[in-house]
Amino acid sequence: MQRLIFLTTLFMLLSISLFEGLIIILTTYTFYSIARGRLKPYGRLFFPLLLYAIPTLLSTVLYTPSHLGKGIERSLFLLVYPLGGKERLDYEFFKKFNLFFIMVGVLLIPAVIYKFLKTGEPAPLWGGWFEVGLLYSFFSLSALAMFLYTKMVHYLLLFLLFVGFVFFSMRRSAMLGLAITLVFLLYLLRGFVSKKVLAFVLLSLTFTGSLTFGILVEKDPRFAIAWELITGKRALDDQTLNTISSLRWEIFKKGLEVLQKDIKEKNYLELLIGHGINSGYYLEPKSPVGGTYESVFLLSELIEKGVLGLAGILWLWLAYYSFFFRFKIRQREDLLLLPCLSFLSVLLIGSVFTFFWDAMLPWILLMFRVVEKHREGFKKILLIKVYSAGVGD
Repeated sequence: MQRLIFLTTLFMLLSISLFEGLIIILTTYTFYSIARGRLKPYGRLFFPLLLYAIPTLLSTVLYTPSHLGKGIERSLFLLVYPLGGKERLDYEFFKKFNLFFIMVGVLLIPAVIYKFLKTGEPAPLWGGWFEVGLLYSFFSLSALAMFLYTKMVHYLLLFLLFVGFVFFSMRRSAMLGLAITLVFLLYLLRGFVSKKVLAFVLLSLTFTGSLTFGILVEKDPRFAIAWELITGKRALDDQTLNTISSLRWEIFKKGLEVLQKDIKEKNYLELLIGHGINSGYYLEPKSPVGGTYESVFLLSELIEKGVLGLAGILWLWLAYYSFFFRFKIRQREDLLLLPCLSFLSVLLIGSVFTFFWDAMLPWILLMFRVVEKHREGFKKILLIKVYSAGVGD
C-alpha cells in the first residue's frame, strides 16, 4: 500500500497522462476488489461521491455525449477513493511521505521559475498557474506539519517559501483555500501547540499574504480594482464586479437565466441530473467563457449535475468537515497526519467559485481515505487496550 501511494503521488507530479492512466487501472482494480469482496466500499465520502458520480455520468451520456471522456473522468475516477482504506499505514509512512513531498516541492522550484521566465507562465512539470497554486499549497502543509513535529526552523522557512509560491501563482482559489484551511488547522492545534508557535505562524502568514497582496495590486488589474473598491475610490457596479471576479458575475447571471428557463419549461430531468459536462456550449443563453457557467459552485454544479449532483457535493462537504473538526491530536505523531487530512479542504474551499473537479482530485481523495483508515485502526487498538485492561482487572 505504501508503494502504491508513493507511485500514485510520483505519477501525479510527473505527468497528468501517466497519472490518469494509473487511475484508470486503480479504479478498475477497486471495482473488481469490491465485486469480489476483497475491499469494502467504506469511508464517509463513498456514498456522497457515488451520489455525485451517477448524475454526472448519466447527464453527460444523455445531453453532451461528445464530452463522455470527461464525464467518466469526473465521475468514475473519484470512486478509487475506497482503495486508500485497503491497509492501515503507520506514522512512519506519513513522516516519509511529508519529507518526500517537501523534497519534491524544493526540486520543482527551478522548473517553475524556468517556465515562468521562458513563457511568462509558471508551471511545475505539467499544467500552469492553477497547478502551481494547488501543489505548493500541499507542499506548504507538509512543511508546516514537519515544523510542528520537529520544531526545526528550516521547515518553517520552507513553509513560508512554499506559501510565497502559492501567492506567486496569483490563483485566488489556491490562496483562499490555503488561507482558510490554515485557520482551520490552527483551531485543531489550539490545545496541542503553544500559543507562541500558533501566533508566529499566523503572523508569518499574515505578513506574507499582505506583502503579496501589495505586489499583486501593482501587477494584477483584478487586485488593483479590488483595492480601489476597498478604499472607496471606485463604485461597485457590473464592470467592477466582472473585472474583480474574472467575468464570474456575468457568468452567474447567465447561469441563473438557464436555471429559470429549466424551471419555467418544467425540464424536470435536467433539473434532477443536470445538463452534462460542458453543457454551456449548447444551452441558451450561452456562457460568456464557453462550456461552463463557472461562478458560484452552487449554481455551476447545479446546471451541470442537477439537484442530485449538487446534493452529493453538499453531503461530501458535511461528511468531510464533520471528520475534520472532530479530529483529535492526541500525540505528537498525529501532527504528521495533518497534510493528508487537509489537502481536500484546500480544494473544497478553492472550489467555491470554480468547480468541485480537479485533475488531482482522485489522489486527494485517496490521501484522505488513508488518514481515515489510520484513525479507524487507532480506535480499534484503543478499544482492545481498554478491553484488555478491564479483563486484567
